[in-house]
Amino acid sequence: MMKNSELKSILWDTFSHLSEAQLMALTIYGESRGESREGKIAVGSVILERVEHRDWDGKTLHEVCLMPYQFSCFLPADPNFKALKLIAGDWGTKIARSKVLSECYAITSGLLDGTIPRTPIIAERNCCQYKTKAAKASWADKMERVAVIGHHEFYV
Repeated sequence: MMKNSELKSILWDTFSHLSEAQLMALTIYGESRGESREGKIAVGSVILERVEHRDWDGKTLHEVCLMPYQFSCFLPADPNFKALKLIAGDWGTKIARSKVLSECYAITSGLLDGTIPRTPIIAERNCCQYKTKAAKASWADKMERVAVIGHHEFYV
């Protein structure tokens, strides 16, 4: 496994030039582009909960989204990573050509400006953790599952 500092350097070199809204939209896209609108909003809600309630992740969207080993889409071995890198390198063209990326950006904008409310159970419980149903995660056994939305399970 790559050292935290090495992965952090790769992530910041590759993605930190994006605006907060672009980076959050890219994270939602990488983590949940195959989910319903509700599922994408839930993932976005978790990102915002981490910014507000989990200091070790960071206090900004950049710090939270680019925290090593927190979002699988930002692992260089993950199949999503290469696609996300291409999107980050040419945001304007990629968003103009992708209905799903545009939807993720619209959801992000709405979550950030308050016109789209966060997923209620996630906001009420300060839910900062999720995984796909298929993923095995040792931490999940120690936490309470509070919601299942699409292919994701959400935990406190």
